[in-house]
Amino acid sequence: MKNNYSPKIHMKKEVIKNITTENGKNEFEFRFLKDEGIGLLTTRNNESYLILDSIDYWYDVIQTGYPKKKKCSCKNEWFSIQFTYLLRQGSEEIREIKIITTCTNCNKISKPISIDIDYSPTNYLIQKPITFCEQPNIKYNFNELSSYWFTHDLENFLKFISNDLKLNVYCWFWYNKTRYFEKVLFEKAMQLITANYTYLNFYFSANELDISKFINFTDNNGIYVKRDIWRKDEIILLSSPMSVRGYGVHYSIKYSNQYIDKGNIIDKSEHFEKLTNNLHSWFKENFITKRGKDCFDGLEAYEKYITKRNSKK
Repeated sequence: MKNNYSPKIHMKKEVIKNITTENGKNEFEFRFLKDEGIGLLTTRNNESYLILDSIDYWYDVIQTGYPKKKKCSCKNEWFSIQFTYLLRQGSEEIREIKIITTCTNCNKISKPISIDIDYSPTNYLIQKPITFCEQPNIKYNFNELSSYWFTHDLENFLKFISNDLKLNVYCWFWYNKTRYFEKVLFEKAMQLITANYTYLNFYFSANELDISKFINFTDNNGIYVKRDIWRKDEIILLSSPMSVRGYGVHYSIKYSNQYIDKGNIIDKSEHFEKLTNNLHSWFKENFITKRGKDCFDGLEAYEKYITKRNSKK
């Protein structure tokens, strides 16, 4: 792919790239999921490319449905694509990317699609705006559990992880304006969810983890953990809670009993599959499942959610 990257981008407020493949193809079918900020480009010779660095996340999203192709009002399905990278003031880091499509038939220009970037470093997104994807429609064993919980529900979950499954607990957290990544005992885990800490992610593993393996880099603000370390390793992820206004506090638990490596589906160990099956069974026995598939809510949290939802009707 052509490299329009300039080492002097810190002098600019934005960088514009017309998207072209390594083979010079610049007309694409476009599938995009706005809420997830991910998209797939397909050339006329049927080569597929994922935008930005979404190759792992893409496979998670499509397990429940494949996105439709974009279609122009003139019924054409082919577009040229332009990325505009908006940089953070005084920095080379990207804060936002706008995607503009132009119909190859009628030249209609679409309203820009905006993707916010909330991680670092980001310069590689300019150097490599798209990634070749040989098999964009692969199904594998991926699970994401959705829960609305009160604090005591979270405490019960951590007790089950520590005492019943006997997993090692690791936490990436903020304390005194610094990020830490540590193995924690149950008592420290309780502090992290109730005291003056802000936890970013919990990671649970039957094996002792080599923490250094999962550190992306360290700066004055502390440790940055690599993204999605649970995908290939036998790790269960509990993401940082998200407060949903009026509905409550939402938690997401992710794990997979398989992973994708160069287009091949690889099984994780039978022991890990047994652990995750036990976890899933425990969720079904201890939480409310009325909100939908793979939804497991605490009783009081579910009642708060359903009251808010009904008030919207």
